[in-house]
Amino acid sequence: MALRGDISSLKRLKAHLRQLPLSLAHDVARRGAPAMTALTLDAFNAARSVYGEARPRSRSGRVLSLRKTGETARELRFVVQGTVIRCILGPKYARYLVGKYGILPNGALPVAWSRKLSALVSEAAP
Repeated sequence: MALRGDISSLKRLKAHLRQLPLSLAHDVARRGAPAMTALTLDAFNAARSVYGEARPRSRSGRVLSLRKTGETARELRFVVQGTVIRCILGPKYARYLVGKYGILPNGALPVAWSRKLSALVSEAAP
């Protein structure tokens, strides 16, 4: 089952990064992966989506932690493969958490992510 959503902002970012010098793209990707991992885990630990929306409550009214085993939070990270930043989701069921609870972007890139990546490009650009 594939994720559904508008990924055009990710495609635009990817196209923009392709136009940059290769050394700059490597540097941004190298520094961007840990930054994106931190933003993702901050949102996950705060019981919010990456867009800043609160998670829905359980049937009993409690905040959902999504931490039955802790495997998703432990394995959720971004890695660098050349100039590409790739997400490692971890367990197979984590893909459902993307759509249902927004643990990763599913559509437009969150504003905080865009700002962080723009700042990394600005810092690395001569």
